[in-house]
Amino acid sequence: MARIQNTAIWTVDLPLSTPFHTSLRSAYSVQDIRVLIETDDGLQGFGSASPTAKITGETRQSIEAALTEFVLPALLAVDVDDETAMFEAIQKSVVYNNAAKAAVDIAMHDIYAKKRGLSLAHHLNNRPLSAVATDATVSLNTPEAMEQQALTLTKAGFRFLKIKLGGRDGQDAVRVERIRQALGPDMPLRVDANQAWSVKESIIYIEQLARYDVEFVEQPVYMKDLLGLREVTVHSPLPIAADESVFDVYDLRHVLHLQAAHIINLKLMKTGGLYPAIRMVREIESAGLDWMVGSMMEGPASVTAAATLAEAFGSRYKDLDAAYFLAETQSSGGPRYENGELRFTDRVGLGVVFDDKGVNHSE
Repeated sequence: MARIQNTAIWTVDLPLSTPFHTSLRSAYSVQDIRVLIETDDGLQGFGSASPTAKITGETRQSIEAALTEFVLPALLAVDVDDETAMFEAIQKSVVYNNAAKAAVDIAMHDIYAKKRGLSLAHHLNNRPLSAVATDATVSLNTPEAMEQQALTLTKAGFRFLKIKLGGRDGQDAVRVERIRQALGPDMPLRVDANQAWSVKESIIYIEQLARYDVEFVEQPVYMKDLLGLREVTVHSPLPIAADESVFDVYDLRHVLHLQAAHIINLKLMKTGGLYPAIRMVREIESAGLDWMVGSMMEGPASVTAAATLAEAFGSRYKDLDAAYFLAETQSSGGPRYENGELRFTDRVGLGVVFDDKGVNHSE
């Protein structure tokens, strides 16, 4: 019977190369809360979580506390060879706290892939992890500044853009118009309001955005207002994506039952890791909806895990540019961004190794 022998958690602050602004928050750095798990047969797994209190309700302090007091202790009595029991123990260790669960879930997936001598993508769904094309995010700003950032990102090779809206200044359609005019008709544009609009505003704004050949509109209304989201979806000439409205499989089932969205955006910090996310993928596909994999502002380990999920199961859309904006990663083996694609090292497991091994919390 294999056991967890050591665990460690520590936090690093990763500065961003450019500020990141949405209708919900502004970020200038990423707090990457890192987890190292070691089994008694010498395998090491790496995972991480980043707090986004305005979306998940989690902070650095709450994630560290959940890891130390609940999630990691729940693993110590579980036989490592029983994968299902291990992942169920993570999910049942504490209510909510999904980012904390995701960090440990990623680390354990890293261990299980290494145990079999496979890359994580092969372990998940017998697929290679090739280059992954992703969109890049244009932060909420003045129309002029957003046009310039869009031009900069396309010059860097990105072939899809996500435009953050919700400026509360009557200029959201102007922002998209400026970017469309600057980039021409062929650049795929997606927009994300991050819950900034009312139902009435959403219907009006989306009618305006339809003039600019937008692919879809993400989370126009408040995350809990599923009936409002359904009303927008019914009246929208553009596909609607649910992001903050869907954390777990139960949220997903509500959205599916109400037919409140056309696309579901899965993020590991919301789902609690890969194990529940894979279950959600199967339900989304059974319902005939499109899905995407995204991330918030996160570190290289969680972005790599999200990209692996997207590639292993073939998501239609990928919003995985978070690590592109990191000025440093304090790790090796994470994603490299080349011409709008994430590229990865060829190694077993997750493929990410942290520079600092942190402080042991159990032995």
